[in-house]
Amino acid sequence: MALFFGIDVGTSFIKVALLDPDECAVRHVHRVPMPDFVSGLPAGRCEVDPVQVMRAVGEALESLISVAPGPDGVVLCGQMQGFVLVNARGEPLSNYISWLDQRVSALEFGEFAERVTVEERADLANELRPDIALPLLWWLKSRNSLPSEAATPVSLADFVAGRLCRTVPAMEPTQAAAFGALSLRTLRWRQDVIGNLGLESLRWPEVQPTGSILGTWRGAPCFASVGDQQCALAGALLSEGELSVNVGTGAQVSMITDSLLTDTPNAGQIRPYFNGRFLRTITHLPGGRALHALLRLLTELGGIAEQDAWQEVERAIAPLAATDLRASLAFHAGPCGSAGFLHNLHEGNLTVGHVFRAAFESMAHNYDTCARQLGGTRAPACVVFSGGVLRRFKLLRELTAAALGLPHRLSPHPEDTLFGLMVLARTCIGLPPLDPPAPTSLP
Repeated sequence: MALFFGIDVGTSFIKVALLDPDECAVRHVHRVPMPDFVSGLPAGRCEVDPVQVMRAVGEALESLISVAPGPDGVVLCGQMQGFVLVNARGEPLSNYISWLDQRVSALEFGEFAERVTVEERADLANELRPDIALPLLWWLKSRNSLPSEAATPVSLADFVAGRLCRTVPAMEPTQAAAFGALSLRTLRWRQDVIGNLGLESLRWPEVQPTGSILGTWRGAPCFASVGDQQCALAGALLSEGELSVNVGTGAQVSMITDSLLTDTPNAGQIRPYFNGRFLRTITHLPGGRALHALLRLLTELGGIAEQDAWQEVERAIAPLAATDLRASLAFHAGPCGSAGFLHNLHEGNLTVGHVFRAAFESMAHNYDTCARQLGGTRAPACVVFSGGVLRRFKLLRELTAAALGLPHRLSPHPEDTLFGLMVLARTCIGLPPLDPPAPTSLP
């Protein structure tokens, strides 16, 4: 029986667990908060000290070492699109610059985008946005702010893997594509695009297939990290013909495809998936981060803890069959707009229950609208729900399934990414894939 350590370097938490691929089990889950953003930076900048990240990872791993001192392998996933610059020994030369960073202005991004052709954008997965690695690296280059010594950009989870193995990390395609410079056709860096942006002085990491071994940690093979979105969908046991709606800190709608081509306008990104397939996906939809902003407003005067506040929200929406309040949670720029609102407020609906029911109805409408934009040659047979927000709020699942007009099922484990790492660990040791559970009928 093989036992793996799973590590998820998330946006809010670093989570670890003991994974048993033979028994399909996730045990001894332990989480520590992701270190806070570095204070005192200019507005819009979101950076984390990578040394503090490694300390948090070490703290989390200690909880597993006490129960299984000798793992048979280490698998990782993590947040995508941000980066750390490392030297030839894998040591950090910069802070981790997060995907939440907003330093690249719309005007600056316009200047950046002029250097990338429409054809190149299509080959780069249509990922280009101001908050991903490529424009952020270009921004640093344009201000002579890159390190003077040779530097390699890697994802935060790949940095963690490299430090565990004491090596320069390589990147797996699901992580590398999120940087915005990876060709989907070849799964290699587009050196022409990199050169046009003046970033050829960087040492871009080697791109290796899923399941590649970076080195060893405590004698166990350590595998290249994968993107947290793809890992969560692997944990949801998403199969072809199913629509995924994943709602955690952010939200995405996705479908597996074998084709890089799309004839559907506004069809979002095409991202590498596993086993030679791809994801057609629309990201940056309002999710838990937007709901938390609404909760923060309602609890600003104090008097109730956050966990208790969420329980009050659940109680408040339970008796409401409908609301005439209309809402948008597009507080952060994305496919649903860049400005939220509450519309048709009156004394009768100015309550927590009505506000959050309107928010859920808006989210369900957004997911339905974006799912229809995904297109594809065949309509989905069912919708698969994953992510902590959808697992917690049954009403949001029911509203979304009703809007989509599809039967639905919930991902089989509450820890989607850790269960996804267990699924990948099964592949690493040659075990067969798991069958997804059957969906339920429409609500």
